[in-house]
Amino acid sequence: MKIAFLYQYGDPYVDARVKYLSENNHIVYKLNYGLSKSSTIVDGIRCFRLSEKYFFLPMLLKRVIHYSNISRFCKNYSIDILHIGNMFGCFYLLFPNSRIKIIENEGTDVLKAPFQYPFLKYVYRFIYRFADAVIQDSIISQKAGLKYGAPVDNNEVIGFGVDFNIFNYNINKGKAKKEISIINEKIVFSSRGHKDLNNLDIILQSIPYVAKKIPDVRFIFACLKSGFLKKYNKLITKLKIEDMIIVTNRLDHLNKMPYYSIDADVVVSIPTSDSSPASVYEAMACKTPVIISDLPWFEGKFEKDRDLLVVPVRNVEKLANAIVKILNGRSSVDIDSAYKKVFKYINYETENRKLEKFYKKILTAS
Repeated sequence: MKIAFLYQYGDPYVDARVKYLSENNHIVYKLNYGLSKSSTIVDGIRCFRLSEKYFFLPMLLKRVIHYSNISRFCKNYSIDILHIGNMFGCFYLLFPNSRIKIIENEGTDVLKAPFQYPFLKYVYRFIYRFADAVIQDSIISQKAGLKYGAPVDNNEVIGFGVDFNIFNYNINKGKAKKEISIINEKIVFSSRGHKDLNNLDIILQSIPYVAKKIPDVRFIFACLKSGFLKKYNKLITKLKIEDMIIVTNRLDHLNKMPYYSIDADVVVSIPTSDSSPASVYEAMACKTPVIISDLPWFEGKFEKDRDLLVVPVRNVEKLANAIVKILNGRSSVDIDSAYKKVFKYINYETENRKLEKFYKKILTAS
């Protein structure tokens, strides 16, 4: 098969998916948005960069301007499948010259964006009719997409899965601690960005409560440092927690994130909206306890208070108590149970074989 992925440059999960398909004898192309137009070959995979230098245009219009380039590319390279990475690129479903056009619903696309921008509900209803197939990483996202007009046929739940060659409990411990000069302190780790929906302010407000019970604790935030400090510096100063937090900037997903996941004593992920959080699964693969917010995505996948701890959205006291419970060793979290479920149901190899089979099915039927 000849497959072209259209997605944001630097997404490690799509990069891993591309690598899998290429290694399994498919011809794969990467179409990325970037600052300048270019073409390169990396590890045998041809990458085309679509210029995004039109700063004066709104985000949606930036996507539309590449229509003729993508359509011409699909025709010239005889593309079988154009796989569009999220609904921001949905306009390219209209007429590009590939045999099959697939749109992938990211959780935010269908769970949050239509409420922030109500006009998208009408855009989705129109644009979905041009999709030959739809995939998403959770049943919640699938149901939301169907509500906005996604096709019922050729509509599957297929996630990225955890690559257990990279995230596992046999990783050498201590590498991340050494990098941030921590020796004996406990680590509470969050890799979410500083957008409002990720509720990092709630984690920050929990720190004084946790520190009263466990003084030797450090909270590590792996997100854009300048944005984090600009947004939360006043709160940090008010709470007098400057010495208890470390901001690392974003971490390389392959070379650094596994070491932080395994060195953490607990990983916290408490967004207001979510569909299938990869960082949670990766922590479980490293057998690190996890605390999440009480959202529907985990139901049917994991058992509350056994595989992970669940706290109400934006509840400082409940979050602090859950963190203390894990750090004190009084938690009921069964990290072996969580690991087995991720290995069996959210595995990189399994999910990519499922995707490969799905591609073949819709191509055969076309």
